[in-house]
Amino acid sequence: MLLALAFSACATPAQVDKRIGQWEAAQREEVEALKRAVESSYDRERSIADRLQQTEETNTKLRQEVDALKRQSNTQRTQIDSIHISPMPSRNAAARAKKSDVFKIYQGALSEYRHRKYDRALVEFDRLLAAAPFSEWSDNAQYWKGECYYGIGKYRQALTEFTKVFAFQKTEKADDAQLKIARCHLAMGERNKALSAFRKLLDEYPESEYVPAARKEMKYLGS
Repeated sequence: MLLALAFSACATPAQVDKRIGQWEAAQREEVEALKRAVESSYDRERSIADRLQQTEETNTKLRQEVDALKRQSNTQRTQIDSIHISPMPSRNAAARAKKSDVFKIYQGALSEYRHRKYDRALVEFDRLLAAAPFSEWSDNAQYWKGECYYGIGKYRQALTEFTKVFAFQKTEKADDAQLKIARCHLAMGERNKALSAFRKLLDEYPESEYVPAARKEMKYLGS
């Protein structure tokens, strides 16, 4: 200011007014710059405060969700602990139990057959084949189904059942079934088919205990 007054002493009034105007303009610009700086700083602080608030709200929500999950987990753990889990039977034990059940069905069905209760026997043999189609008694059950139908005089159905015995590759009832196939044809008056079936028995099962019976019946048929 002193410098300005010193200059003003040597300057004209117009020059003094000009210089004062320039100084005032510079002061106003500086004040505006300070105001903008303050406002910018306030906006940054406000933005930071808003982000902090949002972060705090998010953290609070996450904590609530975690607490809810912990409570749910504790409830489920309590329920699981309260359940009594019985030990599972071993696979071998289950297999033995099933094998025993199948054998009981087979024995019962065979008993019905021997007492000539063919209808009841058929029901039981069918039950066995449905429950255990590949058990060690399944081929026998299939054979005795044929015997049941043969016993009640249904030779065509018996023929069908005896033929199914050959579906079991390791069956010991093959020669039995072959003999009964021949006799089914014989019972139905199909002489040539009966002879063919007897010959098949002799050719394919030469060691069978039924060979003498087959030869005798073939002789009776004139062959």
